[in-house]
Amino acid sequence: MSETNFWRLILVVYLAVLAVYLAATLALAQGANITVCSEGCDYSSVKAAVFAAAPGDVVIVQSGRYYDHLNINKMITVKGVDSGRSMPILDATGSGCPITISADGVVVEGMRLLNGGPNSSGILVLSDDNVIQNNDASNNYVGIRLVGSNNSTVQGNSACGNLEFGVRLDGCTGNLITGNLLIDNFLGDALDDGTNRWDNDTVGNRYGDFDEPAEGCADEDGDGICDVGREIPGGSNRDRFPLAGG
Repeated sequence: MSETNFWRLILVVYLAVLAVYLAATLALAQGANITVCSEGCDYSSVKAAVFAAAPGDVVIVQSGRYYDHLNINKMITVKGVDSGRSMPILDATGSGCPITISADGVVVEGMRLLNGGPNSSGILVLSDDNVIQNNDASNNYVGIRLVGSNNSTVQGNSACGNLEFGVRLDGCTGNLITGNLLIDNFLGDALDDGTNRWDNDTVGNRYGDFDEPAEGCADEDGDGICDVGREIPGGSNRDRFPLAGG
């Protein structure tokens, strides 16, 4: 074999190995969809589906009430889908947190979290770079709580009627909290002792104790945003664009 043909063969082998590697990497990045429902899906238990999932997978939970506690310790997405009977419910039956996130890069969306135990949260986040969006974490002790979490996003959630706080952050930095509905939480709608953002430079959150003129939220231009910001108890954070009441 000539030297030219030898190096040509080496190049062909290298490109073939590279193509296989890239295909495998892409498949891992895309992950698989794992479905959960009462019958006809991959699993009938959300916990079983999360346990079976590999990093990058998406666990799709259809409407229904699931009596589970989730400890999400791998980078996956748990996505609730209204399949005709409202948002899927994760019921903790009065003990512990419905969802605890201990891995980085987790996404939880479209879930309703109920009946957490004493001193628990509907969603407890203990890790970084997560996305918590479009969930209903009402009627727990704390709706959504982040502890030592950095660079996570909490957006578009409802956290109302909780016995303690709607959203609480402890020892957290660099998180974005925006577009959430926080109303009628007994100890307060929000608490944060760290350094975080409570608006996205355009829109903040709606607070039940600060969404009417009598509470300090005037909206003279009618754009749906209070004309003044709201201080977040616990530290020095401020929501510059709190949402006015409808």
